[in-house]
Amino acid sequence: MHLAAFASCFVAAAALAGAAGAAPRPLPGDWPHVAEAQERLAAADHAAAEALLARIPPESEAARDAGILRGQLDAALAPRLELETRAFVDTQPLDRWSQSAGLSFWPIASLELRLRALGLGYPRAAGATAETRGRATPAYAVGGLVGLLFRPAWADLDVSATGIGRVWSDGSAQVSGSGEIEGRWLSPLRLRASARRDELLDTHAAIREHVFVTAAGGALAVADWHGWSGELRGEGRWYSDGNDGVLAYGWAVAPLLRGALSLKAGWGAAWADTSRSRWSLATRTYAPYFTPLGLRRHGPIVVAALSLGKLRLDASGDVAVQGSELDPAALAWGVTSRVDSAYVDLRAGASLDLGGARVGVTYHHNHQLYYRFHDAAIRLELPL
Repeated sequence: MHLAAFASCFVAAAALAGAAGAAPRPLPGDWPHVAEAQERLAAADHAAAEALLARIPPESEAARDAGILRGQLDAALAPRLELETRAFVDTQPLDRWSQSAGLSFWPIASLELRLRALGLGYPRAAGATAETRGRATPAYAVGGLVGLLFRPAWADLDVSATGIGRVWSDGSAQVSGSGEIEGRWLSPLRLRASARRDELLDTHAAIREHVFVTAAGGALAVADWHGWSGELRGEGRWYSDGNDGVLAYGWAVAPLLRGALSLKAGWGAAWADTSRSRWSLATRTYAPYFTPLGLRRHGPIVVAALSLGKLRLDASGDVAVQGSELDPAALAWGVTSRVDSAYVDLRAGASLDLGGARVGVTYHHNHQLYYRFHDAAIRLELPL
């Protein structure tokens, strides 16, 4: 008997027992292992699913359904080749092309490893000038990424870490990395703590000076609880030039439509500040990086998804209906005044399942008071 048919019979029997006031009878034989393995596999707890399926002997009447789940587990643990090309354009102007190619694999059911080769290029890298003290923006970098995800059985815990190394065309070598812990012990709540050291890649000055930011923070999130999702997060930031800042935000969305077409809507708010402004009066831009100054905003959020068989379409929008920040130009002259700020964040994506292989495209547009950017990517995943 297949698991689905068995489960439906069990549900009917349990309903009758409940109507009669009796406690539901437990699943007989090895079926409890199959049912729990199915639950753990749905939660991507591969190690627990593997341990449960190993308890079912070949002669068991549940062996056939266990074999189906084993096939699904093997597919989830199969090595994958991942290729990505990304283009980033903003209004500085700055163009960035990036490529990555690598493998993801599970040496054991509780540990995923990721290996990537990375390439980064700036087609319009600025040359050396008097303003840049004779230093040109590096035109490209090559490097690698090593990452891991540790998910112990039945722990409802993820521990992830990533390390990145790059060698730039100016001869410098830079290292960055991140780590995160997520606990799901208080379902549907998720507790997160993270730390990272990022190389800033979004301005010519930051690339030229190899500016880094170290950030640490925590979050409390709800992921799709009866269609509801949300997050509260706080983060501190410390820059390699001695500056520091803080960021806090929260958002929540509720389901409006369910099914093949899903729609959620809600509200979000954010606040950010930096100790010292990096606004340049000479160029009227932030250099070497953007420094939010008493920035606060809030506005609606809309999230939509459409599933058409093996094709999935996603879109989201976040728009500030009210926002303001300190005027960096006035602050440079010692005057404190606020200006209305603008914020629009739009995202879209499509993914197609090709029977194991998967191809996806994403697009991200962000519009703020002092800059705008477009970020597009195409990604291919192939099972090995």
